[in-house]
Amino acid sequence: MDLSKILVSVTFVTLVGLFDVLQGQPLVLKDLRTLHRWSNLSLGDDQAKGNRFLPVDVDIEYGDEGRHRTFLTIPRLSMTTPFTLATVVADDNDVIENPRLEPYPSEEWHLPPNNCSGITSAIRTYIDECWRLWVVDSGQVNSIQLCPPQILTFDLVKDELIQRHSLPPNSYTPNVSIFTALVVDLAESGTPNRCLGGKAYIADAWGYGLIVFDSLTGRSWRIEHEFMKPSTVAELVRPGSSQAGIFTVSISPSEMEERFLYFHTLNAFNEVKVPLSLINNETFWQSPNVTDVTGHFRILGTRGIQCESEVMDQSGNLFCSLISLGALISWDGKSKYTADDIQVVAFNPQKIKFVTGLKINRNAKGEEELWALSSEPRLFVGAALPEKEVKFQIIGCRTADLIANTPCTVGARNTTLTSA
Repeated sequence: MDLSKILVSVTFVTLVGLFDVLQGQPLVLKDLRTLHRWSNLSLGDDQAKGNRFLPVDVDIEYGDEGRHRTFLTIPRLSMTTPFTLATVVADDNDVIENPRLEPYPSEEWHLPPNNCSGITSAIRTYIDECWRLWVVDSGQVNSIQLCPPQILTFDLVKDELIQRHSLPPNSYTPNVSIFTALVVDLAESGTPNRCLGGKAYIADAWGYGLIVFDSLTGRSWRIEHEFMKPSTVAELVRPGSSQAGIFTVSISPSEMEERFLYFHTLNAFNEVKVPLSLINNETFWQSPNVTDVTGHFRILGTRGIQCESEVMDQSGNLFCSLISLGALISWDGKSKYTADDIQVVAFNPQKIKFVTGLKINRNAKGEEELWALSSEPRLFVGAALPEKEVKFQIIGCRTADLIANTPCTVGARNTTLTSA
């Protein structure tokens, strides 16, 4: 996976867009909570010294009495990377600086990387409400397709595999497809088989498509649309801007009567929505005579600026990180989508840098928390940074604190977390 492609987009941000979003909004520093940070990310293998380890996604699992586990994906950039799906060692849960990592669910799943029965290169994760961890494995090592991409589902109680689905050849482009977002939708509470099934939605940024996987039937299908391709308008405004297509994917709250799937491309200022019922219609998308669906894909409006990772909470607030501008914005799904309707909920350039992973997890009290994996962007083009400089950090805040502009709190060992 050529991670430098992602950073190319970061250099084409205009401050004009920032001023459009921030009209009348004072920039007050938000004290986000730091769970972990690394100036030296080690995977505990002497043979791997000198390798670049670039984590791109994060998830937090809460258990009983505030117990938590932190998951990271570390896509393989070389064959010597010892493991690619990691958890923070339990004894280091309260360690802020450089906590140790260990392979999940075990070391055997990660060796060797060209063994397609294991995990080749984990890139995206999602923890659902049924104690399951969904994993997207790209099957690539540094953009070389060694194995078909696959979706793995693990039982977080037993740490055992529940389901494996290899993507069919027509669902991805070998050596090209890069999966930049994953969200999972479950049936309504009380529905039979709710925790046996679920639908996963995966953004293929460089393949310009959306992959849908129905775990109950074990089937997947691919969706493509003009709005999933790089914005030609953005290319005219900023020649040479990234050719990344659909970069994000999020879905309406489960209790909404009419639900939508939201997405945007990395170089566009627009947000797009499409009825979730249409996305879930496998028969429609696999028909050789698919009718024109342009009217179903609707541009909500423009925010006047690029944003990268996004996620929607159960109140219908869509959060997005602004590329290289140190801020998180929020949009209420019940309002119009204009710069006037978008709220800056966090500003902290020291912590909000290049956000490649943005998640909402429920803590032990059932409260929603937003967690971000923020990285120093220079790492993605191979730059060497000072030894003691923070390269990666996991930062979080309750969504209620972000919306209300109150001090950030989180449930993961809240008394020991630092705001430094």
